Amino acid sequence: MQTVTLGDFFGHLNRDDSTLDKLQKKEVFEELRKNLPAQEQALQWKPVWSSVVDHVGKLLDIDLAKIMLRAWKNYFDLSKYTDTETYPPDRSYLEPLLEHTISSRHKPEIEVEIDRIISKTIAFDITVQLNLKGFTLEITGGKIMKIHTGECRGKGSIKCLDVTLLEKALGTVTLPGIIDLGEGIPVE
Repeated sequence: MQTVTLGDFFGHLNRDDSTLDKLQKKEVFEELRKNLPAQEQALQWKPVWSSVVDHVGKLLDIDLAKIMLRAWKNYFDLSKYTDTETYPPDRSYLEPLLEHTISSRHKPEIEVEIDRIISKTIAFDITVQLNLKGFTLEITGGKIMKIHTGECRGKGSIKCLDVTLLEKALGTVTLPGIIDLGEGIPVE
């Protein structure tokens, strides 16, 4: 199964010093700094943030097709394809999807631990909006087997502690013409 992830959608995260400075000055880290032993209070957070940003790519390893499929299964009545009398499992059916928008929000976290003195969970807020046009699902035996893609435009943002790390303006998202779902995804 080919995958296009949120990482592909957003591209590479730029590590600019002003963003790292904003994160370093957040109240939660000032509080942590006060609780450190005196010799460690001078700990510089830029290397910590640099490491956190390096791991953001793993947080973005979320398959766009799975986001779309979850929305389609909730919004469109695809359960009709489980009726084997009306839709025999030895035939394939095409289900065109109207022009529509999918909004998705994800709240992954990274656990930061420093010398077992500090253990802190860093929360991220990832939002994405996909405007889709001309998509068609290929369904066989009550399973979505392929997604025939059309035009996809999207925008989104990645935030950490209310600091915007990356913002993608509305633009075209390149998807393969057909996304083969292998063994298929049940319609319900």
